[in-house]
Amino acid sequence: MLSAEVAKALAEGEYEKYRVIQDKLHESDFDELIKASKEKPLEQFDVEEIKRQLLLNIRSCLSYLFPRGTFHGDKFQIGDVQGNKGKSLKVELAYGKVGLWIDFATGDGGDIIDLWAAAHGKNAKIEFVEVISSISEWIGCNKRPTKEQKRITQWDYLDQDNQLIASKYRYDTASGKSYQPFDAKKSTFTAPEIRPLYNIPGITKSDRVILVEGEKCAELLIEQGITATTAMFGAKAPIEKTDWTPLKGKHIIIWPDNDDPGKDYAQEAAKKLSGFGVASLSILKIPQDKPKSWDAADSVLEGMNVEEFILNNKSPYSSRKSKRIDTTVWTNIPPERKWVIKDWLPVGSVTALYGDGGVGKSLLAQQLMTAAAFGKPWLGIDLEKIKTYGVFCEDDEEELWRRQCAINEFYQSGMESSDFQDNVGLWSRAGHNNQLMVFNNKDTGQLTTYFQELLEDIESFQPKLVILDTAADLFGGNENDRSHVRQFIQGCCGRIAQAIKGAVLLLAHPSDAGIIRKTGTGGSTAWNNTVRSRWYLTRPDKANASPDERILSRKKSNYSQCNNGQMTLYWKNGAFVHDNSVLNSEPIIRDQYSKKLDLERMRKHEVILNLIRSSAYQGNIYTAGQFAKRFEGEEGLGSERNIRERINNLATLGQIKFFRNAAGYGTNSKYGFLCVQDMEFKVSVGDKVEHKLIKPTHYYLQANGAVLPIKDLDVLW
Repeated sequence: MLSAEVAKALAEGEYEKYRVIQDKLHESDFDELIKASKEKPLEQFDVEEIKRQLLLNIRSCLSYLFPRGTFHGDKFQIGDVQGNKGKSLKVELAYGKVGLWIDFATGDGGDIIDLWAAAHGKNAKIEFVEVISSISEWIGCNKRPTKEQKRITQWDYLDQDNQLIASKYRYDTASGKSYQPFDAKKSTFTAPEIRPLYNIPGITKSDRVILVEGEKCAELLIEQGITATTAMFGAKAPIEKTDWTPLKGKHIIIWPDNDDPGKDYAQEAAKKLSGFGVASLSILKIPQDKPKSWDAADSVLEGMNVEEFILNNKSPYSSRKSKRIDTTVWTNIPPERKWVIKDWLPVGSVTALYGDGGVGKSLLAQQLMTAAAFGKPWLGIDLEKIKTYGVFCEDDEEELWRRQCAINEFYQSGMESSDFQDNVGLWSRAGHNNQLMVFNNKDTGQLTTYFQELLEDIESFQPKLVILDTAADLFGGNENDRSHVRQFIQGCCGRIAQAIKGAVLLLAHPSDAGIIRKTGTGGSTAWNNTVRSRWYLTRPDKANASPDERILSRKKSNYSQCNNGQMTLYWKNGAFVHDNSVLNSEPIIRDQYSKKLDLERMRKHEVILNLIRSSAYQGNIYTAGQFAKRFEGEEGLGSERNIRERINNLATLGQIKFFRNAAGYGTNSKYGFLCVQDMEFKVSVGDKVEHKLIKPTHYYLQANGAVLPIKDLDVLW
């Protein structure tokens, strides 16, 4: 076990101090350990490699030693070295501290080898060889390399917070070089599914990045003070399996190796990055006198002025296709505009479908997917048979399954239908991080690893319609920032539409103001301005409306003759129908139900008015928000949101107004307190209590939702 000095250093988080002390202890005892191990000399083990392998498999190691332990972020915790359940003993998992541990109950601690020893009832200082031998057997690590074997080189791939993502090992043996990747998140010797770029911490701090082939080239440039990176496996790296997002917004210079694979890789990488939103893109021209396979590392070893070479030899990248439109191929007959749904859902762009939670927009979208896959009418509109793909962030697989059964029954088709199996692609993302685009401190949108994974799957399925449900889960920016919104719709959703040469339908929730004003919008105006078409699904605002009735309106359509368009829908056995004849058999029931709803609505309105009046008489006045929060769930008024909606309704009808000159009554609010007719407020005047009649100062203007001062006495009540 460790000395008190070492334990104190660990407890105080002074890990560097711990390392110095621990190294001194090991140096002083090293000779004694060898002498005490004549039967199994220590020299037969490659201790450094054994410890490295143990740290690479730290999670598996801890689970093996302490099955009752738990992982919490960058720490592992267990009760003690005997493996009892608890939290006293903590092991570091964060990069740079991996394997360091301390038991706060006893003060014992050390590195991963000390922990292994303690868990097996050993003392690493006295029984070091036995401990190393048992670790070696567990990890299957060989003894020291033979003369035929050579050194191992390791390169770590870190994220922007310097946390380990992956490592790559190069083994130099007598038979040549071999490489082995390690996925730190999975703790397995495999390449990550989406491979990171090398030197991400350096990339994030620099505007200019040199893309080279291989970690050796990158490291030598970094040592020269030049920000460099490489894809894992260099020229052999699969372009689509590499996460290029850290390079977005940067000035990129590609430095290829002087060979055919290097030139091909440079062109493929440039092609990928040219449509990725980089600030500029250049490819270095390799001098003709350089030998084959000459690379960035060779330039440094030759003593070349690398910075000068980069500045004098870069040439802007341009694709082979002209950026200017060739109008000579145009004729007087324009190409026909393509639609998934005529006047509603155009091909090649993004359409937004807004709807409040629970109104049924996800059902409507899934029904659209199914109708298009079957080539059957959707809400009375004939559709061409196409492949469809849906990403649902709010619904799990079982909910999608239940919903699909009802939709298929409506279309009189089963799950075994070839149209359904071949033409419908569903992906449940409930419970996952689903952001497709995030933004850095310069407000530059960066496509995420999940976007790359999603786009790859979409392109392999080849649909003509993609449903994205919902914007709140997929958008990683500020919904009120116009730049963020436009980058997301154009550079993310629009990119999917262009990739499939089809349509994207983005589902979103409206804001409270959008619901009240019946516009269905939310956040920045860029949401409405950037999409080419926008729908709004809502419940009808009328007294005799059925609870199964919905209104689907077209609020915007750039490519149709007019924006106006509306249809009435009805929910029937798990699907929406456009023909209201399905309800004709129940007119009396619906009429009775509507009357019941009207009576309940009137009752709740009276309850709210009376509560405002009686509360003021007792000396309590409220803003709209305060009132909704105070009386949520009371008197059958429902949720806070429902109360707010009823207050807005009553304000529109003129039965609720506001007063802001409350200072004269001993209180104040810049938002205005609720006021009803003949409302008296209890105030204290000296030792006496009086009730003063409150007169409103402001009213709600229905036309634009503004709260205006009362100037005309006729508007008073």
